[in-house]
Amino acid sequence: TPSELIDVVERRLAEVEDLVHATPITCFDRARAAAAKLQRPSSPPPGYLYGLPVLIKDSVPVAGVRWTEGSKIFEHRVAKESGPTAKRLEEMGAIVVGKTNVPEFCAGSQSFNEIFPTTVTPWDLEQQQVAVVAVQQRHWRAASAGWPRAAIGRASGGDPSAPRLWVHGTNGPMGRCVRDVGLLMDAMAGNFTWSFDWPPLPAGETYEAAALRGAAATSGWRVAFSTLGCTMRPELEALCRTAAKMLGGGVEAKDLPHSAIDLAAVEKAFLILRGKTFAETFQQTMANPLAAEVIKPEIQWNIALGQQPEAPALADAAQQDLSRLQDQVEALFQQVDILCVPTTRDAAFDAEVRYPVEQVGEAFSNYLGWMLPTFAGTVLLSPTVSLPVGFLPDGRPVGMQLLGPPGADAKVLEAAAYLEVLLNLPTACPEPRRGTVDLGTAGPRTKAEAKSHHEGEERRIVQRFR
Repeated sequence: TPSELIDVVERRLAEVEDLVHATPITCFDRARAAAAKLQRPSSPPPGYLYGLPVLIKDSVPVAGVRWTEGSKIFEHRVAKESGPTAKRLEEMGAIVVGKTNVPEFCAGSQSFNEIFPTTVTPWDLEQQQVAVVAVQQRHWRAASAGWPRAAIGRASGGDPSAPRLWVHGTNGPMGRCVRDVGLLMDAMAGNFTWSFDWPPLPAGETYEAAALRGAAATSGWRVAFSTLGCTMRPELEALCRTAAKMLGGGVEAKDLPHSAIDLAAVEKAFLILRGKTFAETFQQTMANPLAAEVIKPEIQWNIALGQQPEAPALADAAQQDLSRLQDQVEALFQQVDILCVPTTRDAAFDAEVRYPVEQVGEAFSNYLGWMLPTFAGTVLLSPTVSLPVGFLPDGRPVGMQLLGPPGADAKVLEAAAYLEVLLNLPTACPEPRRGTVDLGTAGPRTKAEAKSHHEGEERRIVQRFR
């Protein structure tokens, strides 16, 4: 029963939450009250969840539940009403049992903030989770630690550490298998939570059915492979290339020519338009000196970039670049079905580091540099599934993204389910463990160090792309 499932989740969380710090906010009394009132509809629609316990990212309001967005500004706020995502899920029979941890205002792809302990990966309690699967990062840590089967969160820049699927700037689902993600997509189907039109499916088709079809398939896909011009850890790239070959039915994936996608335009569009959005979003907040002082320096750099005198012209040019990039994407997917890209350049890094400033011999001048392989899919408007494809010799899990043409969400789920069956990897880490490898990650550990690292970076970005 739903009540029994809630008990199972609560017991598992009690066992591992103090180690993983993935779910700092719970609402079990609220969940049990919802379970007691749950009534199964006479004709359940596709995606109905029948009392399934779910987690929701702490960026999403849930009525009567603490809602901090990882910021000291909202440390004690309680949502007066649920947002569209939570409302829809509960209408579809989901029961919210808690909120997963987030970086401050979801800026960054590792969950540290000044309210809760830093979230770590159960695969190694001394590491950030940064390279397994991608919808929303924090949820993968919860799901891979063994609770629950599904979670919802928001990703606007891609999320290299996360679960199974994200869609650009939206609240999207993750789960411990591709079929779970398809089921949640069916539950969320409609335009109420999305910033663009939901891709239509043929009559009678569902996302869960697409995943099931992929899991039963016997032939591969037309596959291309790319590192997007990034230097990857060789062992990580090798695992991803092997997985891409498996997805292609044993045929080596074609290397994407560097000329196929203008990667400089991808990076420009992401950084410039992100800066514009942050400057607009935080304009009122930054007018309050006390609030402005609290916001972490990484966000303040994004805001400063969007406030540069050249920012409007750069944003207009970036929008024009997006149109050109869409033409390149269309041409690419006329030749292949799926583009495979490693989720990150390297696997998980030290949990005490806010972000890495160097990986595989490449230095980064801001906190977003190491994430380029992931945010590219966001800029290209490609539906993307990121799933684990193996483990490095030191035990760190490795993730690979599957990108498809815009609107082909069901196709990407189908391909991911096909590959998932072939890989046959664990869907969770049964017991959180502590690794023995000293990663020696280079990066800031304090706000002062992060502020110093970003000093003058907004002008460097402007000069680079002007």
